[in-house]
Amino acid sequence: MNLFFCGGIAKSGTTLLQKILNQHDDISCELEDDLNFLLGEFIKIHKGYNLRIKQIGDRIGLKDVKPISSKVYINALTKIINDIAEERRLDKKFVGISDNNFLLENLNILNDNFINSKSIIIFRNPIDRAISLWNHNHRLHTKENEYGHIKVLEIDGKLDLDKFVIHKSNLWNSEVKKIFGKIKKKDKNLLFITYELLCTKKSDVIKKIFNFIGCKYDSSTIKNILENTSLENFRAKSSSPEFYDKGSLNFGEDYLNSKTIKKSIELSRESLDLLNIKIPDKFK
Repeated sequence: MNLFFCGGIAKSGTTLLQKILNQHDDISCELEDDLNFLLGEFIKIHKGYNLRIKQIGDRIGLKDVKPISSKVYINALTKIINDIAEERRLDKKFVGISDNNFLLENLNILNDNFINSKSIIIFRNPIDRAISLWNHNHRLHTKENEYGHIKVLEIDGKLDLDKFVIHKSNLWNSEVKKIFGKIKKKDKNLLFITYELLCTKKSDVIKKIFNFIGCKYDSSTIKNILENTSLENFRAKSSSPEFYDKGSLNFGEDYLNSKTIKKSIELSRESLDLLNIKIPDKFK
C-alpha cells in the first residue's frame, strides 16, 4: 500500500488539497480524519490501564508493578491507522489520510512508524487564513446556533476582527517555526506547498504533488481535476455550499486597514519568508 498523509493548519486549503488528490483515478483520499481523537483515547486508556494494574498489584501486595510502556499503545495506534488506510484504499494504488492536527503535531510518530509514507503540508498566509476562520465560525454559529463557535474568536472577551487577525498571525508564525523545527533538512518524504501557489498556479502544483507521490498522470487527468475542483463545482455538489467561500489571497485588503495588515505581516514575516509566500508590495 502506498500511504501518504496530507493536511495543514485549519483554513489553509486543506479541503481543497484533499479533494484534488481524491479526483485522481489511482488515489483514494475521500474524507478528512481526526486521528488526534484516537490518539487522545489511547493516552486515556494507557494511563487508565496502568493505574488499574497498579491497583491490582497493591491488593495482592506487589511492591513493583511494571507499567505498560507507551510504545505498546503507539504500535496499536499505528496498526489502526494502517487498517483505516487499507479499508479506505478501495483497490486504488495510493491512499491518503487527510488530517490536520495529528499530522502537524506528530511528525515524529509518522517518521518513526510509517517509514515509507509521504506527507504533504499546505500553508496559507496568516491574515487571509485568520479571516477565513473568522467567517467560517460565524457561519457555523448561524447554522448550529452554538455560541462556542463565536467564543473562540474573542480576544480579551470581545469580538474584534483586527485584534483577532493580529493574534492569529503571531500564533501562526510560532506554529510554522515549530513545524520547521521538527523536520529533518531535505526530507524527501515531506512536501510543503502553499495555498497561494495552489490557487494561482494550480496545474503546476498538482503535477508537483503527483510527482512527489509517484502517481502517474497525463494532460487529460490534470484537465479533469481542474474542472472538477473549481469553486463553482464544489458549491453545486455540496449540501452546504456556503462552506466553500472564495479563498482570498490579498492579505486581508478587503477586510482590514493597512495598519492591521502591516502589524500582522511584521509578526509573521519570519515564517512568511520560510515558506516563500510573497508579500504584496504595498505592505512591505
